[in-house]
Parts: sequence; C-alpha cells; structure tokens
Amino acid sequence: MSFETGQLVIYDGRELCRLDGICKRCFDGVNSEEYYRLIPENNGVSGSSCYYVPIDRLEERVRKLLTREEICSAIDESNGEPILCSDDKNRRKAILNETVKSGDSGLLIRLIRELLNEKKQRSEIGKGLVSSDEKALNAACRVISSEFSVVLGIPCESIGDFIEERLAAKGI
Repeated sequence: MSFETGQLVIYDGRELCRLDGICKRCFDGVNSEEYYRLIPENNGVSGSSCYYVPIDRLEERVRKLLTREEICSAIDESNGEPILCSDDKNRRKAILNETVKSGDSGLLIRLIRELLNEKKQRSEIGKGLVSSDEKALNAACRVISSEFSVVLGIPCESIGDFIEERLAAKGI
C-alpha cells in the first residue's frame, strides 16, 4: 500500500490524520530512525500534536480512508449478529469498549445501529439509554464521524442522521 505526503489517513483505527512526510527522530537518545509524521485533523485545530510512526510499521498502524461505496456497503451490511449479547453489565461495558477501540467501521456501524434501535425502544416507554450505552454511542459516532464526514462531504454532526436515513431507505 502506498501513501503520499498530504494524504488523509486513519491512524490506529480511530483518528483522522494527515501524512506530513518522513523525518528522522531520536527518541532513545542514541539511535536515530526514520518516521512518518502524522498530524491529527482535530476539527481544524492544526499543529497541536503529532504522531511518529516508524516507516516499517506504517501499514499496520495506518489505513487509507474508506470510499463512499465502502461506507454505504458497511452501513447496508450492518445487520449481522448482535454485538451486545450479554446481560451482564460489566461484560456489556467491556464489549462496548472493545468495539469502540477496534476502529472497525463495520462493527462500529453495527454497534451504532443496535444502540439507536435500543434508544428508540427505550424512548417509547419514556426512558433513555443507560449512561454507559450513551457514552459508547457517542464514542462510536466520534470515531467514524471525521472519516465519514470527509469522504461523504457532510458535517460530522450529521453522520448519525446519514446512517439512520440510509438504514431506513434500505428497510433495514
């Protein structure tokens, strides 16, 4: 997989970054190595931090952005096995955390879908999501929103609506 300076990528499955180029750094005070420098695209806040990824580890830490077709396909195919299949509160929290940390767009969309369905069901009886579920829903939306926003050309805060509308249009 080839990358170019200035290209937007996803770092560690969770953060939209721009490849700034290759530089030499000495982090241990002895050995100087070549790294790719990644600049997070923190909603327009530039230069606040950066990541250095060893050249030989770039492909395992960074991936290209999904295409519009890949995003739509992931949404359309998000009706797999339920992710939240445990009634145990602690196990459920662990599943939520693992799923969000995975950075896997397909799993995140499935999680968002499940939580939105649960939110709808609970609102019909006058209740909201429990706080851990609400936190996970927000975190999952945050993880995918920057990438989806760039690719789809819509604001980050509209990604949840886009997913809901796409699911409704497909009758899923």
